Amino acid sequence: MHNKKSDEPDKSVEEQALEQRVDAMLSTKPVPQASSTLSTPKPKPKPDPPAAIKPTAQPIREQKTAPKLPDELMATEAKDTDTPKTYKLKTPSEPPIVIALADADTNTDTNTDVGAKTEDAAKDITKKAASLNKAAEETTPADNELPDDPLKDGATDKAVDEIVANEGDTLLALADAKAARKQAANNKPSGWKQKFAALFKSKRTWIVVGLLLLVLLAAPTTRYKLAGLIIKKPVTIVVLDSKTASPVSGAEVKLDGKPVKTDAYGKARLKAAIGPHSLTVTKQYYKTTATSYFVGFKAAPAPTNIRLIATGRLVPVIVLNKITGKPMVGAEIRVLGTTAKTNAKGQAVVALPTKSDTSEAQIRLSGYNDTKVTIQITSSFVKANSFEITPSGHIYFLSNLSGKLDVVKTNLDGSGRKVVLEGTGREDSTSTSLLASRDWRFLVLKARRDGALPALYLIDTNTDKVTQFDNSDSEFDLIGWYGHSFIYDLSRKSLSYHQPGRQILKSYDADNLQLNQLDQNQAEGDSANYAYQNFHNFYILGGGAVVYNTQWYSLGSTDLSTKTDTIRAIQPSGQNKKDYQAFISNVNDYIEAKLYEPQTIYYSTHNNSDNKTTYYAYENQAVKTISIDENSFTRDYPTYLISPSGNHTFWNEPRDGKNTLFIGDASAKSKKQIASLSEYAPYGWHSDNYVLVSKASSELYIMPAGSLSAGRKPLKVTDYYKPVQTYNGYGYGYGGL
Repeated sequence: MHNKKSDEPDKSVEEQALEQRVDAMLSTKPVPQASSTLSTPKPKPKPDPPAAIKPTAQPIREQKTAPKLPDELMATEAKDTDTPKTYKLKTPSEPPIVIALADADTNTDTNTDVGAKTEDAAKDITKKAASLNKAAEETTPADNELPDDPLKDGATDKAVDEIVANEGDTLLALADAKAARKQAANNKPSGWKQKFAALFKSKRTWIVVGLLLLVLLAAPTTRYKLAGLIIKKPVTIVVLDSKTASPVSGAEVKLDGKPVKTDAYGKARLKAAIGPHSLTVTKQYYKTTATSYFVGFKAAPAPTNIRLIATGRLVPVIVLNKITGKPMVGAEIRVLGTTAKTNAKGQAVVALPTKSDTSEAQIRLSGYNDTKVTIQITSSFVKANSFEITPSGHIYFLSNLSGKLDVVKTNLDGSGRKVVLEGTGREDSTSTSLLASRDWRFLVLKARRDGALPALYLIDTNTDKVTQFDNSDSEFDLIGWYGHSFIYDLSRKSLSYHQPGRQILKSYDADNLQLNQLDQNQAEGDSANYAYQNFHNFYILGGGAVVYNTQWYSLGSTDLSTKTDTIRAIQPSGQNKKDYQAFISNVNDYIEAKLYEPQTIYYSTHNNSDNKTTYYAYENQAVKTISIDENSFTRDYPTYLISPSGNHTFWNEPRDGKNTLFIGDASAKSKKQIASLSEYAPYGWHSDNYVLVSKASSELYIMPAGSLSAGRKPLKVTDYYKPVQTYNGYGYGYGGL
């Protein structure tokens, strides 16, 4: 039953309905709906809420109008200001929510700080709401007795407005915090990676690791094992014979199972980790030695000598170069399943069983032919155990030993003779020639084998394959090799003198099997009156220049006053053709040439108009006049044979009817005499280490490029057939002298 003031008038139906609606809005219990005929009162505009809580990381967006109040906090007022209002405040039943706010650029510490501030704000709101609710309950009259004018209670209205505004901002902050939490979770690394990274960032982890390392390094066993993973030292083991103290080559040295063979000096070089190792040395016909070996932290240890006890007889052996007579270092002797290598003196000691007096052996060395020998098993040095080996390589030459002109090859000591191209019996002894390139890689054979005229054949010494590359109806004039290009001149018999192209200068690229035309002569007129050009005096010089001279001739009344004779040069590829000096043909009588030095040509010209002779020199791709006399020009100059590298020259000078042999640099300077008053003449080179010489124009020898050792003579290679035609002045290949 409601208590009413005596002076309060009876409430109308509309007023009762309005009170019911207010109670329904402030209460959680349902109330009956009022009649639809009643008009809904318009709420008064509410003041702006206080500013939202602003975190340090990023300000919360400003909420200008408070949101709709939740059910826990509502107020309804009647349209008529005289109608009493009923307020009901309820303390939130749920605990406050901690809100963490962050933007993309803030870290976790900032989020935590913002969340704490938001939580404090929410707690303040809760406390204020509880306080106001308690105050409202204390001041509300029982039995629906209301104060005279609740609207005049400004403190209550202000608190309600503040709660509404603050709680709205809190809700917005809550939404933003949830989004920030989700974004931060997406940016966090996976769990194990995060833990792993944190583990390495921890000082405690490194302290534990350091202590563990100290413990491990304190113990010798683990200390060396750990250090050995990183530190390795060079180790040299020297194996010696226990009786003679001579080096034992070919012994197998194992350090912790890793095998290394000793060299000619008995040394085995390897790298080993810091710490103790097991060392084992074995060789056939020696007792195996096993011991321990320690590698310390200090500098590389000194060589360790291991002495082996022989179970067989120690046989001394010497190996020499067959051409030079000098000792061979590193030659490997293989006999009865064991090996030994020679030292700098060419000496080796081989331990062999005493079951027999001799044993077959093989000597091997890179760059030399394998040689089979018979070793006498004796501990004393005997001449029979001094062996000679021959450098690898072949010499090619012409031979008529079979009655025909064959192309034959042998080893440098004359062994392994073999016919490469058998003669047909049609070869002409006066025109057959064989010229080898300086590295003996290719040969060109000029021979009449089938037709009426000679043809040109290429022989590849790698395979001994023979290829015919020019068999035209021509006469061939061989000029020689420059590198692997062969240069020659031909005269075509099918053309007359008044026809151009009768004489052609060609080159053949042996590597690419390609024929090139370098130059051809000019001609004009008819069979009765004509003029034609000829090429003469071919020389090959350094830089690949083919130098020659051109000269015009006439028959009949043809005028040569408009023609010029020249000194010309061209490369084997056909490039850079150039006339270096020109002479008027009708007054130029002749052009003669002499190879004065390896890279210099002398020229002599005679002028009919003034009857004067002028001398020129071609050198360094230029022609200049020189002052020499007739005797200086007409004297015989040697043919300088150029070594394969181009760094050396080989020639002879006659002295008292004998040949004196010289070796010089590329320009024939700094010459050194290697033989005097000899019967030998230059033939060619074989590598830069050996020269070939001929004797009596039928015997071929080889000797060192340096001087012969005392008491030694050139080593005979073979007898050979010397062609009738020679190529004086040609030094860029061999076989032409």
